[in-house]
Amino acid sequence: MNEAEILQQIKRQRNNKHCFVKWWRIEDDFLDYDLIERFIANASETEMEGFELLTMEDMWSEIKRIAGDRVTFKHDPGGGVGSVEWVYEGKSGVKKQTCVYTPETLMTIFDVETKGNPVD
Repeated sequence: MNEAEILQQIKRQRNNKHCFVKWWRIEDDFLDYDLIERFIANASETEMEGFELLTMEDMWSEIKRIAGDRVTFKHDPGGGVGSVEWVYEGKSGVKKQTCVYTPETLMTIFDVETKGNPVD
């Protein structure tokens, strides 16, 4: 199926909890994750084998699998969305960053942790 067909399926399957799309090519040599809105905006005629819609919890599980103890979810004592504490290797050594728990934050952490080359 091409991305246009996938976009139609996304519209049918998506609910308000889905923030991410995981997709793979027919050759089964490529797997990628993206924010749904960015995926839709960058759609082309690429042939794909399939896709899966992911929630914040699904993506957090992927990040925990890849980054392990380098990422920690911190609950907001006031009942807000919470935050992510992330320890990573920066240009000048180990860095520790606290970010709001948003789809964009999770995608950034995932991209850095996988160096843009996710593996399943």
